[in-house]
Amino acid sequence: MKNCFYLLCFLFFLTACQKKSSSGPIQVDLTNTESAINYSSFVDSATIVTLELSDSLPINGVSGLFFDDGKLFVKDSGQEGIFVFDEKSGQQLAHLNAFGEGPEEIKRIGAWCLDSFQKHICIFDKGDMKVKEYDYAGNYISSFPMEYFLLDMVKLGKESIVCFYPIFAGHEQPEGVWLDNMRHFNKSISSHVTESCRFHYFPIMYNWNGSSAYYYDRNWDELSLVTNDTLQLLYTFDIKQAIPLSVKGERDLTPQKLDGRSIVHHFTYSNNFILFSFHTFHQDDMSQKDITWMLFDKRKRTVSTSKSLINDLNAGYEIKGYGLFYKNDHTWVRVDDSLDGKIQLEYLYLQ
Repeated sequence: MKNCFYLLCFLFFLTACQKKSSSGPIQVDLTNTESAINYSSFVDSATIVTLELSDSLPINGVSGLFFDDGKLFVKDSGQEGIFVFDEKSGQQLAHLNAFGEGPEEIKRIGAWCLDSFQKHICIFDKGDMKVKEYDYAGNYISSFPMEYFLLDMVKLGKESIVCFYPIFAGHEQPEGVWLDNMRHFNKSISSHVTESCRFHYFPIMYNWNGSSAYYYDRNWDELSLVTNDTLQLLYTFDIKQAIPLSVKGERDLTPQKLDGRSIVHHFTYSNNFILFSFHTFHQDDMSQKDITWMLFDKRKRTVSTSKSLINDLNAGYEIKGYGLFYKNDHTWVRVDDSLDGKIQLEYLYLQ
């Protein structure tokens, strides 16, 4: 009888543990907002770094930001290419804008990433379907053809690239996430793409830390950890205002169908928190950036949403804009690219 009692206790304990580890999607209602999400709820400290720009550097805005080897790499949102800065001083070190029709030049930047193994900037040129590699000073190194089109890529291994194409392609090419051996398709990592997955939203889809990446799949609102050859689901979010798959699958999507619907704009991951910005569409002005912030506390599994993200640690300074980028699991960076002659970076050192 005693043995049966211990067995029942063990089974109860095992069941409780299984429930805790499979607690289901995180429920998110973007209309259930607070007055503000304060830095003090997730940030230990914040500092400002200024990147000074000369009149000859007409940067349009920051669409991408990577860090490696004490350097900061900024992708211009227009046609000015990639800028390299010294992270500590903010001094410009290089400007990669080798646009042209030559074999060592860039026709159209489709995606880009850093190769931290070789210290190269990798650019997928969708004009000729090649990945072109430049050193951190902006000098051309080499290029190789890509077998299939991609929307984003990340370098997690010396001899391969992880490619992203989360759009239904009629099985004419790989869909989802796959591994490329830097010339040919190697293997599929995730092919969770259906005919309803036709809607693409352009800001960067992953956070990169050198050896792995946190990838947000906007089709299914799933956040996963990607290594060089695996994908592990971490969280699923059930967003009340999300664009339904039935709408995402329409070929001729109208502003009316997107009105009041929301999609993840940016996200940043850390040991204890995940911060999201959501873009809500309005049919009267589809270019309007109506942004709602959402902070997910991983430890408590709680969600906070607000239209305002407030620096209550350093009185007197509020960064403008919605640029949000990941440096590592302990540091995020907000970007203000609305200023003349400079870019303001606000480093958030996390709890």
